[in-house]
Amino acid sequence: MADLTPFALLGLPERFALSEELVQKGWMNAIARVHPDRFAGRPAAERRVAEQWAGRINEARDELVDPVRRASALLRLRGEDTGSETDTRMDGAFLMQQMLWREQAESLRASGGTLEPLLAAIGAEREKLIAALVDSLDANPDTARAREAVRRLMFVEKIRRDIERGAQN
Repeated sequence: MADLTPFALLGLPERFALSEELVQKGWMNAIARVHPDRFAGRPAAERRVAEQWAGRINEARDELVDPVRRASALLRLRGEDTGSETDTRMDGAFLMQQMLWREQAESLRASGGTLEPLLAAIGAEREKLIAALVDSLDANPDTARAREAVRRLMFVEKIRRDIERGAQN
């Protein structure tokens, strides 16, 4: 079980360009085979194994639905790491953009302005990074470019979540 990739568990190709619908379909097919309810009348050992498989299949779905985690999984399969734990270097212009987004969010909250245009701009940057990942992981493999794009996407996703959470408070 530990040897299977999240892609293999869901019967999906090892590529970045996977729609959420395709991941869900793969998950439904996989979980149907091992769902614990199917093993209700079976011995305890079989039920435990089914529960373990179901847990691993659920983890695979969660990993493949999230673009950052999916890209990171592909990089790991290619012998690369995102370096997010140890490599904190980031392009100065990108760092400035992050600070600007945070300042704009703060200013908009203080003035009672709407965050939608700011979130749309952040969403546009997210889409650019996802397109870069499709290109660098699938179309024209370039792990260095993919690594940089996934690291940037991590930051963009965090800023987006932080701003959305702040809007709800």
